[in-house]
Amino acid sequence: MIQILVPIYNEGENVLRVYEDLIAADVSFDTLRFVYDLDTDTSLPYLEKLHAEDSRAIADKNEFGRGVVNALRWGFSRSSDGPVIVVMGDSSDKLSVINEMIALWKDGATVVSPSRYMPGGKQHGGPPLKSAMSRIAGKILGFLGFPTSDATNNFKLYDGAWLREQTIESQGGFEIALELCYKAYSDGKIIKQLPTEWWDRTEGESNFKLWSWLPHYLSWYLRILKAITTRAFSGGALR
Repeated sequence: MIQILVPIYNEGENVLRVYEDLIAADVSFDTLRFVYDLDTDTSLPYLEKLHAEDSRAIADKNEFGRGVVNALRWGFSRSSDGPVIVVMGDSSDKLSVINEMIALWKDGATVVSPSRYMPGGKQHGGPPLKSAMSRIAGKILGFLGFPTSDATNNFKLYDGAWLREQTIESQGGFEIALELCYKAYSDGKIIKQLPTEWWDRTEGESNFKLWSWLPHYLSWYLRILKAITTRAFSGGALR
């Protein structure tokens, strides 16, 4: 079962763009789950109409508490075997790479990480400081041999069976992608990357909280660096 998971917060009409982009890219999927926090979310009227047209599109209320981490935890807990693809609700991701992501999963990858920072990847717009920090951090990991140069990108595919075994520790926000990359790497699972493009949102307001989430990002980033170092000194091959 191919499952697409979209955490949303007042995305409004953007949810229709996500669906339309998936259809335009000829992406195969069995479920398209939009996870929201509040009954007042501006996306819900659009999702009701979308579900009437395509029953694969589901509005699913997060019962684990407000926030993107809890929305993703809720979605992960309801996932089935097969690939689970996390997509952002602001239409910032290049959804046409999803079929290639699924192919890499079929070849044995537990995590597939589209990368803005590998050859062929691009980033269009975005806050300069946030973009620079993300790019530098990702390129350092790639240089050291980590299997993805864009671990902070939340546009990712996870194996559903492996995902359900994980206890999510993230408490801030989107650092959850770093956490899952760290855990897959530490478990010796296969992580594959492929180039992608990212566009800054043109509609709606970002719910990204850089300064409050930064310590959480840093914590997982340091754990990844330690795991790379430990593998290198123990004689394990860097991937």
